[in-house]
Amino acid sequence: MTLRLVLVVASLAQHQDTQPPPPPPHVVQWWEVASVVGTVGLASLADRSVNIWTQDHRSSSSDNLASIFRTGGQPAVVFGIGGVITLTGAVSGHDRLRRSGERVLASAIVAGVATAAIKLSVGRLRPDTTDDPYIFKPFSGNDAFPSGHATLAFALATSLSHEIHNSWVSAGMYTFAAGTAWSRLNDQRHWLSDVLMGTAIGVTGAKLIDGEWRVFGLAPPKFLIEPGGARLEWRARF
Repeated sequence: MTLRLVLVVASLAQHQDTQPPPPPPHVVQWWEVASVVGTVGLASLADRSVNIWTQDHRSSSSDNLASIFRTGGQPAVVFGIGGVITLTGAVSGHDRLRRSGERVLASAIVAGVATAAIKLSVGRLRPDTTDDPYIFKPFSGNDAFPSGHATLAFALATSLSHEIHNSWVSAGMYTFAAGTAWSRLNDQRHWLSDVLMGTAIGVTGAKLIDGEWRVFGLAPPKFLIEPGGARLEWRARF
């Protein structure tokens, strides 16, 4: 994990002054939200069969691999990476690097808060407690839907990919995030639809904070936008 932090910070520092101008933000439409929700709903039809298949093929090897991927969605890791980038930028006087770290942290916070709110209100039971994926007990403390690990892993991957602008780094980040989502299925902690919704929330949170998307009129806070940059002008237009 220490090596991963060093590589991430080094990549960010290298690309901070050579970032291409980002395209205008995409304004998310209601039908796009409905499409995502509908897709997750359709995927839920396979929740039970996917859980059975995953557990039938579970082994000590898959458990060992899952224990590695699982770290990609742990709050200490996600916020640790964002915190190190922010602190490095602040100590070195590199304001753009500091703001990159702040955007990583903000992406995780926004996505994490949204997921926590849905978890609380939905109250879905986890697959290690029932074989029925359609048991929901709102405000009961049951919190399967959506997956918090998938949310944070994809928020981190999306945010860092936006900051670094390197296709190989992006591929590695998203691969690890997908592995984190798979680990939750292997560990029987989530249904398939849980990790899919967590993925959608994580990506959306990062895209919103990065200024790539506008969701229901929301835009990133001004202090996260590069001063004098195109993002500030787009915020004024939208």
